[in-house]
Amino acid sequence: MQVGAIILAGGKSSRMGVDKGLMLLNEKPMVQHVIDAVKLVAAELIIVANNEEYKQLGYKVIPDEIENAGPLAGICAGLKQVSFHYNFVLSCDVPFVTKEMLSLLKQEVVGYDAAIFEKADNLHPLIGIYSKNCLPAFEAALNNKERRLKTVLHHVNLKKIDGALFNDRFFKNINSRLDL
Repeated sequence: MQVGAIILAGGKSSRMGVDKGLMLLNEKPMVQHVIDAVKLVAAELIIVANNEEYKQLGYKVIPDEIENAGPLAGICAGLKQVSFHYNFVLSCDVPFVTKEMLSLLKQEVVGYDAAIFEKADNLHPLIGIYSKNCLPAFEAALNNKERRLKTVLHHVNLKKIDGALFNDRFFKNINSRLDL
């Protein structure tokens, strides 16, 4: 099964103060770490960002359709643009995600609308794989001013994968300069 990938880089980066996806981590932009992992398992990659600087990475960049509406709006914009039914969805601030994690998501999503990791009762919806079947529920939520992805996930056929198989580090979001 071929899948695409959507990297979300449209956040405000309010805690970081600058566009965190483009901040350097080990001498390359944080988003590049995510790209390096996902390009091993995805046939197509797009970046959802309102910052034109992401084009320098060599991938299609599309803007959020609804600005400041969070990851849910970014996922919708991405799902409308990608070629494949199933697509990885990753935030630009999870630089430690691995090919093994993504391969497991791809394997486990068969028969579901989406698959994400759950670790210690915490859902990780921005390290996931989503099908285009999610679009109606996600768009309905946005039309009703719902912005919380975790709330909307109750309206799709979701597979939760035990994240205990992987070290906590792989789920780490880089949200502040201290995290970096």
